[in-house]
Amino acid sequence: METKFNVFEIFQIAEKIEHDGAKFYLRAAELFDDSERRDIFYKLANWKARHEKALAQRRKLFSEETGQFGTFDPDNYVLSHPHVMASLAEFATKASLHRQMTGHEGKKEIFETAISRSKQAIVFYRGLKDFTKDPESRNTIEQIIDEEKKNIRLMLEELGQ
Repeated sequence: METKFNVFEIFQIAEKIEHDGAKFYLRAAELFDDSERRDIFYKLANWKARHEKALAQRRKLFSEETGQFGTFDPDNYVLSHPHVMASLAEFATKASLHRQMTGHEGKKEIFETAISRSKQAIVFYRGLKDFTKDPESRNTIEQIIDEEKKNIRLMLEELGQ
């Protein structure tokens, strides 16, 4: 049985990844007594939340324009529940981080962690391309990867300030 996602489902997966990222940054913010470092995490969480909302809007627009929605296949749990696929990205990200946040990290370490998470998301999305139904789905993933790369550039700029 082959699992192939359409654009609608790709957006659902990406939204869940952004949602999980925002939750990670909000939890990390609670570790810091220093308001400057805590605010960095709030800013990162806000970026993720805004991106999640933008992806949801794009998913809605896609459905309105094409009439396509998610797939329901009672014999394929992952295809019927694409958010399950998104949880794999979280596992990959957790495995790539050598340690958890302690609340003692400096600005540089915070942004290095955020950049690492974005890079892991890019790796996940590249792998997800093998599970797409059509060129439009692969193009959507490329757009999401480009957005992740833009976020990395923004974080590097913030780090340089």
